[in-house]
Amino acid sequence: MLRSFRNFTKSRFGLIAVFVFLAIIALAFAAGDITGLQTNTGASNASLAQVGRSSVTESEVRDRIDRFLRNAQREGQNVTMERFLAEGGMEMVLDEIINSAAIVEFANKSGMQVSKRLIDGEIASNPSFIGFDGKFSQKTYEDILAQNRLSPAIFRDGMTKDKYGTWLINRAALGNPTMPDGVLLPYASLLLERRKGIVGLVSTIAMDPGADPDEKTLTAFYAANRNRYLVPEQRVIRYAILRPETLKEQSTATEAEIAEEYKKDAAKYAATEKRSVDVVTTLDQATATSIANAAKSGALDAAARAAGLEARKFVAADKATLTSNMSAAFAEAAFAAQQGQLSGPAKVGAAWLVFRVNKVEKIAARSLDQVRAEIASEVTSRKMAQSFADLRQAIEDGVGAGKTFDESVKDAKLSAERTGQLTAQGIDPANPESKPDPALAPIVRAGFAFQAVGDEPQLVPISQDGAAALISLEKIVPAAPKPLAAIRDQVNKDYLVDQALKKARAAATSVIAKLEKGVPMEKALAEAGVQKGPPPKPFDFKRSETQGKENFIQMAFSMAPKKAKLVEAPNRAGYYVVYLDSVEEHSAAGDPATMAQAKAGIVPQVAPEYARQFIRAIRESVKIKRNEAAIKKLRDDLNRTSAR
Repeated sequence: MLRSFRNFTKSRFGLIAVFVFLAIIALAFAAGDITGLQTNTGASNASLAQVGRSSVTESEVRDRIDRFLRNAQREGQNVTMERFLAEGGMEMVLDEIINSAAIVEFANKSGMQVSKRLIDGEIASNPSFIGFDGKFSQKTYEDILAQNRLSPAIFRDGMTKDKYGTWLINRAALGNPTMPDGVLLPYASLLLERRKGIVGLVSTIAMDPGADPDEKTLTAFYAANRNRYLVPEQRVIRYAILRPETLKEQSTATEAEIAEEYKKDAAKYAATEKRSVDVVTTLDQATATSIANAAKSGALDAAARAAGLEARKFVAADKATLTSNMSAAFAEAAFAAQQGQLSGPAKVGAAWLVFRVNKVEKIAARSLDQVRAEIASEVTSRKMAQSFADLRQAIEDGVGAGKTFDESVKDAKLSAERTGQLTAQGIDPANPESKPDPALAPIVRAGFAFQAVGDEPQLVPISQDGAAALISLEKIVPAAPKPLAAIRDQVNKDYLVDQALKKARAAATSVIAKLEKGVPMEKALAEAGVQKGPPPKPFDFKRSETQGKENFIQMAFSMAPKKAKLVEAPNRAGYYVVYLDSVEEHSAAGDPATMAQAKAGIVPQVAPEYARQFIRAIRESVKIKRNEAAIKKLRDDLNRTSAR
């Protein structure tokens, strides 16, 4: 479970963000997940570590662990407290919170300060706090903080810590690191290393699992492996959709509105004339005269290019357009000229112009009857948009005043609907064959952002056409394993596979001993009682060819020659037994392609290593004292809680 998190910390940006991920509230908003951020007030404030003047408390560590588990479970990951602790999760959380505190302590000692104005700017530009008008919404900001039981002071403190970390770690790690060829050569040479050997599979299906378990054995197996059957957290969400088009009938333009619009835009519908004009601007009369002479028998733009200039083209432009883009004097001259007539040189202001009117379009006036449909559509669309904005605002104001979901739906004359019991991915575990409904995705996503049933409804956008949905959380079904009675056959099958897998491991272990005594793979498998399964298969690979290969090939490059190891096959299919016969070493000196390949893989790891060393140096410069007794007490308490 924690492997992906550990891998993330090794990346260039992952290491920079890891302490923020666990210790800073602000990152949760930046990632779009603002759930589970309240403080666990039931936890002790006992100090687990003292970092300079700061204290890392038990409640802080509990809160981070709880948030990590709940978010992972909502995403459908098979995660429990027991597994989290077994894989060193608590130590990782504690260590990264200490890192964060040490960075802040070091920053303060170095005279670094994060101003209130800077944090104000960060908040104002945070997309989580943008309202329907595309601007920062104080109400949205306050609603989100209130929904997540966060005070503005705590949120700002988290953003301040985030900023210190970004400043310090970015400066240390986000440069342009390089690696000399002399240092790179041994690593590049490893890519050319060739390894040969043979692999055999001790298949699970080749083993006799024994008899079916009795009730007591099956129940004990289920209890010990409940995590296999964990169903992610599910939620039932009530929603009512608001679409602009539902307001079209009541927004239809009236005859009076159409007449008023026609009168207001009389100039738009009056008779007019448009002209397409090419014009060349020069700084002196001589150049203009030369262009004009050349254009008398040809195109004006060609004459302009011959003089090293470019003709500017206006297509179907009215007088106002020419006035705004050129000048009033030019517009008057262009509209006085005849179609096809070459005019100029003419001095307009400080410039000399040559122009030609290519086309004259006379547009007749349009009567009210002719433009009625056009105006009606424009007025209706405008009224509909305004009515929809008013409706959204009325709903938001009502919710802010304490209206329930049902009251808001009734007042807005909407139709309420509800989802089934869905996971955060929109899947119904009771119907494994069903697929998530894409239309419900934004509703489900918003529903899983609620902290608890009873939180005030939220109005959220659901599509690019302006539609929105009023959402309320009706029910939370916590992550829990499926009951044994419902999956008895599956558990029985898993038990038998586990028994066969244990026997496969025992057989594979005996094969290893035989291989290292020189017994050929095929004979060693037969002597171990492995009568079924695919025949042994030789392998011959360079290290550079192992990417994407099976796990037993990967393992072969971490073994000593003339030795054997076993590794579990995917999907509990059995165990691979790998025997490494030989290792051929080659030098990458004079091989620019291999050197470049090694550089591409290694150099990106230099910056994270700088960051690790810098954080280590910061920790050494700050006085840190761990309370091992309190840490052990918390670990034991969490273990007891997970066992209940």
